[in-house]
Amino acid sequence: MQLIPYLKTTFGLTDDLLEHLEQVSITKTYVKKDIILDAGHYSRNIFFIEQGLVRMFYYKSGKGITHYFFSEHTFAAGTESVFYHKKSMYGIETLEPSTITLIPFDAIEKLASHSIPMNRLIQTILLQALIGFSTRLQSLQFETAQERYQKLMEQHPDILLRAPLGDIASYLGISQPTLSVIRAQR
Repeated sequence: MQLIPYLKTTFGLTDDLLEHLEQVSITKTYVKKDIILDAGHYSRNIFFIEQGLVRMFYYKSGKGITHYFFSEHTFAAGTESVFYHKKSMYGIETLEPSTITLIPFDAIEKLASHSIPMNRLIQTILLQALIGFSTRLQSLQFETAQERYQKLMEQHPDILLRAPLGDIASYLGISQPTLSVIRAQR
């Protein structure tokens, strides 16, 4: 689903608000492995994934570690950058050909000053980020690798089919050989 119909049905934005967002937003097509936002850089855009799969990652010892996956009809952003004007510690990379709409946060923020539905949009973006981070932290702290893999299979089986094994392993906090052993036990 494209951004404007999604915003209209999900948030009930008025035609005026939708028209303004449509004017300031840019939809781009990316190929597999494109870096949309590199870790340590600055971006004030919110990314709406219309089609495709992307991962949010960070660097540890020079290696990209997957923090989270985003698929169709979700918002992704370097929250430090968008909301706090700091460089993002996370990057965003496409894992397959993707169509993504870039929404300048300045436009959303300006419209939110007089629109409750726009404020709900901001709340949704922040809540998605908060829930994602909180769930991820809880999973890494309290679940075994097998439990994390099982939960991924149950909640997001499409990611197991669409994402590279190395990215799935780093997301689960394990090595790729360990992931192979867990998969073989299933």
